[in-house]
Amino acid sequence: MVSMSSKLSTLVVVTAALGLAGCGGSSSNSTSHVSAPKNGVRGRIYRVSLSGKAETPPGAPNGAGSAVIALHSSLKVCWRFSHVRGFTDATFAHIHRGDAGTAGPIVIPLSTTGKLHHKGCVPTTAAMIRAIEQDPAGYYVNIHSKEYPAGAVRAQL
Repeated sequence: MVSMSSKLSTLVVVTAALGLAGCGGSSSNSTSHVSAPKNGVRGRIYRVSLSGKAETPPGAPNGAGSAVIALHSSLKVCWRFSHVRGFTDATFAHIHRGDAGTAGPIVIPLSTTGKLHHKGCVPTTAAMIRAIEQDPAGYYVNIHSKEYPAGAVRAQL
């Protein structure tokens, strides 16, 4: 017979794992979970380390943080930023098209209210998700700030 505390422990672990799969927090640079096809897309989760040194033009010299970007087969993009540091007054966050070392156009606006939202979801298209999945290194996520309006920290997907 399984005890009530054992059932509760299992439930907590499963709930935590599902929360991370949706938009968890990690600083690994690897691509992880791939979802089942829906709307012509599979969906992926990217865990990346943000850096001011990676930004073009250069961002916050000591800027750093972690981001999880989840491309969902339900045609939405979710994000979670954590451990953001090395600059103040974060304003916006976006996904841009552009290879490492280049600045590119915004393709998915994430946090757009003028004060950074550390997590959320926005709608997108199947074509945009497929484009990112086909060339993740050709896209990057960044966080802007008042002092670094072109971008304080960045990471290629």
